[in-house]
Amino acid sequence: MLWAFVIGIIVTNTIGIRSVLKSGVGFCSGQLLKFGVAVLGFTTSALIWTHVGVGVIAAFIVITAALSLSLWLGAKMGLSHRLASLIGVGTAICGASAIAALTPAINAKEEESGLAISGITLFGLVSMFLYPFLFLYTPVNGLLGGSLDAYAIWVGAGVHETAQVIAAASAVNASVAQAAMLIKSVRIFMIGPVVFLLSWYCSRCEGGKGKASFVVPLFAVAFTLGTLVCALLDLNTATLLSAGVDWVAIKTYLSGTILPFTFATAFAGVGSKVSFSSILKLGARPILVAATVALTAGLLAFITAVLLVPYVA
Repeated sequence: MLWAFVIGIIVTNTIGIRSVLKSGVGFCSGQLLKFGVAVLGFTTSALIWTHVGVGVIAAFIVITAALSLSLWLGAKMGLSHRLASLIGVGTAICGASAIAALTPAINAKEEESGLAISGITLFGLVSMFLYPFLFLYTPVNGLLGGSLDAYAIWVGAGVHETAQVIAAASAVNASVAQAAMLIKSVRIFMIGPVVFLLSWYCSRCEGGKGKASFVVPLFAVAFTLGTLVCALLDLNTATLLSAGVDWVAIKTYLSGTILPFTFATAFAGVGSKVSFSSILKLGARPILVAATVALTAGLLAFITAVLLVPYVA
């Protein structure tokens, strides 16, 4: 997905996009993007709440702090409410996927979405390499009690993208990836509620004294309902299998084939609508906000993991 986004940016800022293709680009960055977010819900089970244990505390601390800091600091530095929201949700929830979910809900500009994704990608990649290095070769290991579970909480709560979480966890031990993804899944599950919240927030800010109408993003509703359907199907896997329906295989196909293709295509469209000249006009302030929020989220995730060491196996 991220490579598709990058390639889209390169193409549109070098050879350009022919006018005959622009309606297709608009479809990919709009309707197809919303479809992908809706389908994502059917691979994210609401049952995750029963599995993550005390690690859920770290996830909620990061979500609350990252969103609050991004909105506050963004306002202080003169960013639009939309851009500050995109940076916050990208850091707090799940990187580019969360930005993808929020972009159409708040009618964000392509340049704002592109800049938010760029910042989140940059600092997420730094985290992906930095976390395992710190755990393996610095006193951070001692602060976490050498616990792989504590490290999983830190990674699952602090690293942005799902792929980055898996990479950072597996770099220490392959067994850490699953535990880290349980924590990460809590953040992913919050896409729906957070999209609702930030859609209302942006409509209130732009409408003046809260008089703007709030349009419920139907794809976010679909995502939330999808998580409940996924949980129900997960609970009845054996029954479905006896009836000839392999739900595990279906969900694996959705998450491993359909969604990567859908999001890659959608983000190729998003990237194709990003102009470097427009991004440069936004200045360095958004990157500074993204860096500050990423650093804060990582530190809070680490501190929480340290405090939870006595309570994890």
